[in-house]
Amino acid sequence: MTVYRQIWVGTDANEGPDPEGIWRIQRPGPAGDWDGVDVVRTIAASRATYLTLHPSADRLYAVSEQDGGRVISYAFGADCTLGQVRSVATGGSGPCHLRVHPQGRWLYVANYGDGVLSAVELTEAGDVSDHVLTFGHAGTGPNPDRQEGPHAHSTRISPGGGYLLVADLGTDEIRAYPLESGRPDPDPVITSLPAGSGPRHVAGSGRYLYISGELSGEVLVLEWDENTGRGEVVQQVRAATLPGRSEDAYYLSHILFSSGVVLVASRGSDSVSTFTVHDDGARLELAGEVHTGAWPRHMALSGPNLLVAGEREDRVLIHPFTPRGDPEGRYQGAVGPVQHEIEIPRPMFILPM
Repeated sequence: MTVYRQIWVGTDANEGPDPEGIWRIQRPGPAGDWDGVDVVRTIAASRATYLTLHPSADRLYAVSEQDGGRVISYAFGADCTLGQVRSVATGGSGPCHLRVHPQGRWLYVANYGDGVLSAVELTEAGDVSDHVLTFGHAGTGPNPDRQEGPHAHSTRISPGGGYLLVADLGTDEIRAYPLESGRPDPDPVITSLPAGSGPRHVAGSGRYLYISGELSGEVLVLEWDENTGRGEVVQQVRAATLPGRSEDAYYLSHILFSSGVVLVASRGSDSVSTFTVHDDGARLELAGEVHTGAWPRHMALSGPNLLVAGEREDRVLIHPFTPRGDPEGRYQGAVGPVQHEIEIPRPMFILPM
């Protein structure tokens, strides 16, 4: 019997003939085999630029990244079709990131446009409800074009589970909201990051977290204290050195931590950098760089591969990646050159199942 693996792809508006929506890559065979791939647009959706799954219910969530932002819950059909169940306004502008609390009762939305954090209570079935809490913020940064106000770009649960962390690109801060059964407290603990760093995404676990500084082009290593809800920057390291491809710039986007290495994508140079983790996580060392698709927006690991959403290339790029210590892997702890490409209009987010 053939086993099919599903990968969901969120997309943005496209100027070409292909409509925007949520796409699905169906891949048969072993994890590293990309022959016989089927690509279908599963459902029409407006600016579904970020997706996530419920931890136990058969629900997929997508943002609608508009000025009046919304989040939609979809039910899975037996044949991997999607059916919209409910939609609710986030109470913020330009939602760009989603996360579900591990207990499955709250969904968090980072609204980039105005910096608002939204917490949406979920129903027993896992659908979004009309009970939406919003947490505004204020502040600026030194970059007048990008930091004129708060811009919440992503969320994550703290390593100990006690806080919801919000990376605010506009104010150069990590906002840590204490959690009570998944519900955020309205008064966050603030960790100030280097001025102009523009924190976008956070990766890591345990004592150290790794932050992609979109505006500074650096990865920040943050020593995290779960008792106080604060962190301290212990290292700043440049993430990319390859010459620019689409632009002469280094705008960092997504960051991943896996198998003792940190992976970070850089737009402009259109590259993926691999860092080796040293000193129990406190120090990163650049170990390799490879070019990828134009304007890499998001990355995901799937078996022995790193998938990259090439936003401006209308392609998902497939790189080989082998965890450290795997004796059969050619690229141990590093990302290899592009080996496969899958055409999808303006891919923004990749979600393997």
